[in-house]
Amino acid sequence: MLLKASYIKQLAAVRMRSFRMRIIFCLLPFQALALSTSSYNTLLSNNIVKSAIRILKEQDIRNTPVDAALRRRVKHKEIHTQERREVQELLLEVTRRQYRIDWRLKDAGLDCSPENRVIVALGAGFIPRIANFGLDQGSLLQSHPWVHDVLQRSSTLEVGNMDLQTRLECPDWAWPGLQKVFRTDDELAIQAKALQNPAPLDLRVNTIKCQSREDALREIRNAGFEAMPTPWSPIGIRMNQRVPLGKIPGLLTGVVEPQDEGSQLVTSLVDAKPGEKVADYCAGTGGKTLQLSAQMKNKGRLVSLDVDADRLERGRPRCAKAGVSNVQRQTVQADMTRRDKWCKRQKRSFDRVLVDAPCSGVGSWRRKPDARRTWSGLKDSMNNESNNGIARLESLLPLQQHILQRAARLVKPGGRLVYVTCSLLPQENEQQIERFLAGEEGLDWKVDPPSNFPIPFEVCDGRYLRLTPALHNTDGFFAAVLRRDQT
Repeated sequence: MLLKASYIKQLAAVRMRSFRMRIIFCLLPFQALALSTSSYNTLLSNNIVKSAIRILKEQDIRNTPVDAALRRRVKHKEIHTQERREVQELLLEVTRRQYRIDWRLKDAGLDCSPENRVIVALGAGFIPRIANFGLDQGSLLQSHPWVHDVLQRSSTLEVGNMDLQTRLECPDWAWPGLQKVFRTDDELAIQAKALQNPAPLDLRVNTIKCQSREDALREIRNAGFEAMPTPWSPIGIRMNQRVPLGKIPGLLTGVVEPQDEGSQLVTSLVDAKPGEKVADYCAGTGGKTLQLSAQMKNKGRLVSLDVDADRLERGRPRCAKAGVSNVQRQTVQADMTRRDKWCKRQKRSFDRVLVDAPCSGVGSWRRKPDARRTWSGLKDSMNNESNNGIARLESLLPLQQHILQRAARLVKPGGRLVYVTCSLLPQENEQQIERFLAGEEGLDWKVDPPSNFPIPFEVCDGRYLRLTPALHNTDGFFAAVLRRDQT
């Protein structure tokens, strides 16, 4: 009996110890979390820096745009969603300054590698708000003492003998064109520096689902977000803070759509009416198509044209979300040297045509700062990117002219054609229009700028419109409005 009681007592003690151990093991993660917050932040920061460096390396090797590389790595869980925003921000901050960072590295006798770019940008303080990435400048300098070689020359990113082209982050292939548009160094500096700034988030109110911009704006403000009407577009809203798109009221239901104010303005030049026959040439996934449908009050025939059928199909769910039902999708011939059968059948039958021509994208550098380099492709055997960029631009110009001519054939007598690019280079813009008007295809066309547009047409003595970040706080756009003679 005594033996049995002793056994029971020992068993109870064992169970108590086991229970205590379970309590301890349950508490350990919380204790570790409390004790290692700084270590965790350091680990997170290291991951952010390493991820940014890996993406920049991929860009050097494959010429991959950083946003595409980031999306792929998040999709494959190589980057945690918690780190995505910080990695993206770090990449944008570095690529906005890459020409100047490379200049400073070369000046200090250092290699312009992705690692050196990121470390010197952070360690030398060339990127503001370094604390946003959970990093300490002093620690970086201690672990990478070579950064002092860069700081020894100057603590600022720009130094006295840095050339203007480098200061303005302009690639060789775009420099001559921008110099022709902006004639003085002061004007060029103002315009190009504005392309270095982050772009605001603009929304377009979908008037098919919401008749009043004020109603959409009220919903956004009631959700606790700072927003204001865009100064030029009557259907635009500008967010005054960084907001995850999915949290913006009305965005997931198609009441509002992300669209730069400049894009809204140039699309409004089409001035499509309900019941008309309208074409969006080079429509892509249909951002401007949605706005054209809203202009038409969802009535009439709107044809979305592109050489890429997959791209057109990606616009289908966007139309469904926006409540758009008057869009027809049509693939056109990619080979511009051949006649397109569909376009031939539709000759001179459209009231209005928008041509959103493929271009160099100079005007969108605020949103895609790395496009300054990726657009020209990989460097050649002499480690030179300028020759590739110049060659690509020269090959693009005939394509733009072919597209303009093909789209013009669709317009009926008395109809309107609007030619648009998101470039600031004259050879893609006013020179293309002048070449078209001087040729056989342009004999029955004339430039017809609107008289009541909120922003004056000032290019070439009032013939064309140019929007710039410096003057209008929009992306850079060019637009020409043409009208076909009645006969």
